[in-house]
Amino acid sequence: MDKKKKGRSCFTSKEIVKLRELIIQKCQAQSAEQKIIRKKLRDLKFYISDFTDEINTVEEFDNLIRLNFISISDNPTVSLNETVIKAPNIDISIKQSPAIPAMPQGLAPVVGEKPKVLILGSFPGEESLRKQQYYSNSGNRFWKIIYGLFECNQIANDYEGKISFLKEHGIAIWDVLSKAVRKGSLDANIESGHPNDIKEFLKTHPSIQIIAFNGDKAECAYNEYISPGVCNSGLKLIKLLSSSGANNQYSLNKMLENWGQIITK
Repeated sequence: MDKKKKGRSCFTSKEIVKLRELIIQKCQAQSAEQKIIRKKLRDLKFYISDFTDEINTVEEFDNLIRLNFISISDNPTVSLNETVIKAPNIDISIKQSPAIPAMPQGLAPVVGEKPKVLILGSFPGEESLRKQQYYSNSGNRFWKIIYGLFECNQIANDYEGKISFLKEHGIAIWDVLSKAVRKGSLDANIESGHPNDIKEFLKTHPSIQIIAFNGDKAECAYNEYISPGVCNSGLKLIKLLSSSGANNQYSLNKMLENWGQIITK
């Protein structure tokens, strides 16, 4: 069930300018000052929790507009790389993707030198799209599993650190779909999609020995869109238990046991 929003998701251009100013101030402020700024955001009926756990940069706020989670009432067809929002003494250009897509665009692959394992999801959830980071939803256990597989209890606090950890251990991640129509973040709600060019990716990275699917939907999407055009000889295909928070009936130990299949010598 979707969480009921406390505030608004539609604002005027002038309100967007003010919100961006406050977001920038919040990102630069100390803890005590942030409380005051958050109140000013709420006075404009903007609640960060309506959209994500936290907004740490103004680019993350802009991305909410690009992905159509936030709309601009006096310019409903806003194209973020072209529109200049103007208010008295303010001229702010929002530099983002050319236009709000009919189907949100997924993320680029994460890959280091000579990866051995490619983990494929189906399509990023809303939280990952907002932050432009894989497995950002706090309920998803992907990072706990990955670090647990290598008996590392200290998960990096920053996304860059997590990505470095993957690369160091020969793991690449991507999604089967590059675009998808889906309500919410559940894989079961994916209605249609467009596949990534995984065939070319595998050609470019011949060191990959294992393709692991993060859940049923990823495997089904691969079989539907990708498998017919890929020579799977020499590749080991493994379906894993989904790391999604919706799959929390399995203990972390059970997940680690299942995901241990991707460890290569």
